[in-house]
This record gives sequence, structure tokens and C-alpha cells, in this order.
Amino acid sequence: MIFDPVFTWFGWGFLVLALLTVCIIPAVRGDGPRWKWFARMGIVAVLALALARPGIPIKSSTEEYEAAADVYFLVDTTTSMAAEDYDGDKTRLEGVKKDMLELAEQLPGTRMSIISFASTASTVMPLTTDHSAFASAVDVLSPEMSLNSNGSSITEAGAELDERMKSNQEDRPDNKSLVFYFGDGEQTSESPVDSWSSFASRIDSGAVFGYGTSQGGKMKESQPFGYGAGPGGGPGLGDPGDTGGTGDGDGSAGTDGEYILDGQGNPGISTIDESNLRQISDDLGVKYHHRDGGASMSSMYTAPKYDQTLVQKDGRVTVDEYFWVPLLLVFAWIAVEMVFGVRELLRLRTIAPKPGGGRS
Repeated sequence: MIFDPVFTWFGWGFLVLALLTVCIIPAVRGDGPRWKWFARMGIVAVLALALARPGIPIKSSTEEYEAAADVYFLVDTTTSMAAEDYDGDKTRLEGVKKDMLELAEQLPGTRMSIISFASTASTVMPLTTDHSAFASAVDVLSPEMSLNSNGSSITEAGAELDERMKSNQEDRPDNKSLVFYFGDGEQTSESPVDSWSSFASRIDSGAVFGYGTSQGGKMKESQPFGYGAGPGGGPGLGDPGDTGGTGDGDGSAGTDGEYILDGQGNPGISTIDESNLRQISDDLGVKYHHRDGGASMSSMYTAPKYDQTLVQKDGRVTVDEYFWVPLLLVFAWIAVEMVFGVRELLRLRTIAPKPGGGRS
């Protein structure tokens, strides 16, 4: 038996104590039949049980169709991905999100994972066949705040990818591995670009997708809830290494809606570095594609077809709730209270003086 109160346990306790107090005080004072007040205390206890939401956890097994493929999406979320040079004046990350969702449609039943990288790399979403959860994870991806940017490497996600692939291949050794890289190729850290050639033999398919233009684009400061100013409306640092001065890391962000500025007070410009992106694609043994919004993802890359098999998944826990059982008693007592109220009203009407009456 487990409990999951409607309110927090503190709120639950406060409400129960308040209701008991309402019943105890008149019972002590002797206001009306005491048995009614004791009965009401019992009903409060029953209501408390209902509000605690008792339930019994049940482990269940389910069957789902699953393809024998693990798909890794490596997403650049550095400040430069906020540059507005994709399909007109859209941000690069907007293009990445659109392409990720289109690509996922080609991979039904596969297990998908998202690894984002900026100053550091992390797994945003571990492998899952829940493609709706994947879409939700894609939706909340956002560029790193320039204040938090200490320089980034385009191969920052290598160690994270290596660890995840090794772990997941031990779990599903027969699964194919697909790797898709999304970024602008800007190497803003002082370290050289790492070689990913060691991954090539472990990857069955994939692609590298590049975003941005040689002319570059301006960047608005990223915030947890959208674009805007840096904390407190103060300055924000540009992605170190960006063209136009933001590479020096001393840019600034103005008020909401303004762009990250370089050291001379001009909008910082970020440009794509396709040579770096091509190096990654060569290391991985996959093709490189530049994405500018002019063509669909399916015209750039066609995913392999994988047969889906029915896989049994154990250990999922559901809870059968029984809060409704004590609530039936509470509702029954409410009906009794209504009967008491009607009877009292009728009694008072019979003893009320008639209009015009009085003592002689």
C-alpha cells in the first residue's frame, strides 16, 4: 500500500487538524448530541484517508513494437546556434529542431537519444522508443547563455557518445547504431578538434548536418524562458571565437530583444565552419549536408528500413487507487447530515409563532 496525498503531507495534515478541531470543540462544550460530533470525527478520519490517496502498486508487462536500431542525435547548443541565418532570419537551432523531427519520422520504432553539447556535453534524453517524449525533448532545446560560455569544442560530445554507445551495445548487441550530428562547426575553444575516426567502425549509418552561412548571422542572448537580456538586464558574453569580436569573449547583451555585442559595441557575427564539419563526417564515415531550409530532410538523407518486432518490457509500475472507497462513506454521511438538517428545519417551523399571534 502506498499513499500519494492530494496536497503535500503538510497541507493534508493542516486540513485534517482543522476539521477535527471544528468537531472537537462543540463536542467538549456539549453543543448538541455528542454522538453526532464523534461520528463527524470518524468521518473526518475517513476523509483524511481518502485525501491521502491510498493505492496498491502493480508491476505489469507490456509489449511494444521496436526496431533493432539505436539512434543518437548530437546537437550543438552553443551560443552561436542562436545566429539568425537559417532560411532567412530564423535561428540555426530552429532549423535543427525541424530537421530532427523530420528525421525521426523516418525511423519508426527505433530507440532515440539526444546528446547536447556546448561548454560541456550531456545526455538530454537517454534511449527511448517513446517518440512523443523525443519530440518534447527537442522542443525545449535552447542555446547556451553567452555568460556561461567558456569556449566550446565541436567534438565535446565524443566522450559522452562513446560511453553511451558502449553501454547500450552491451544491452542490445544486435542493434544497429546511427549517429546524426547537428552544428555550425565553430571551434571556439583553444583545444584542437578531436578525431572521431575510432567511432567509424561502430556506426552503421548517419550524417553530419551543417547550419549557418559564410556571411554569418547576429545572435540574441538566450534565456531560460526565451531570448532576452542577460541576468538583471546586464551584459552577456559572446560565444568565444565568433566572428566580429564575440570570439574575444567580451561581448554584451542589452535589454530584451537586443543582440549580443562584440568588444566594439557592434552586433557579434557567427559564421559556419564547413571544413570542421566535413572533418567530422570523414572521421565518422558518413556524408555531410549543408542545411539552409531550402530542401526537405528526406531529400538529403534516407534512413535505412528496420523490421519492427514485438518486444516484451517488464517492470512497469502502475498504481490502482482506492481513494473512492472511503469517499463513498463520506458522501453517505453528507446525505445523513442533509436528513438531520431537513428534520431540524421542520421542527423549527412547527414551533415558530403564527403571524398576528401573541399573548393576550
